[in-house]
Amino acid sequence: MSGIKNNSSFASSEKKVYRFNSLYRWYHFVVGAVFLVVAVMIHELWVFSIAIALFSAFMIARPLRSAVIVDQYSVTSKGMFSEHSLPRASITAIRRVNAGKGTLLIFCTNVEATEGLSIALNVFAFDQAWADWLSTLRDLSSDKPIGLFDKSP
Repeated sequence: MSGIKNNSSFASSEKKVYRFNSLYRWYHFVVGAVFLVVAVMIHELWVFSIAIALFSAFMIARPLRSAVIVDQYSVTSKGMFSEHSLPRASITAIRRVNAGKGTLLIFCTNVEATEGLSIALNVFAFDQAWADWLSTLRDLSSDKPIGLFDKSP
């Protein structure tokens, strides 16, 4: 099955924004706060303090900036310094890749595609509407539709 079914669970005018799940949000906020405290504590070594404070700002801002946005026209992955998007109508399949820390979903525009829009599956808090939409796409990793809660590689 290729392409998107007409009965997608995303309403025609609906825009869904998926942010980091609570575990990743808390991890980033706690690590950012710890490094901010360290930066303040070593303020005499201002070169190191500035570098640590910048890292702290990155860790705190990342869960606020990063998102996966799905609307009727496109799927967009927003990172700290980049934004990548694919038209939903051009997505024909998904490839699952184990990336060490977790599973990446690579949205492909054709069956032969080895690259495309990639999204870390275990980082974002996806819902049933996302799972329903993914089930309409062909999984090139296993040659069957993908399920959100399927943990098999």
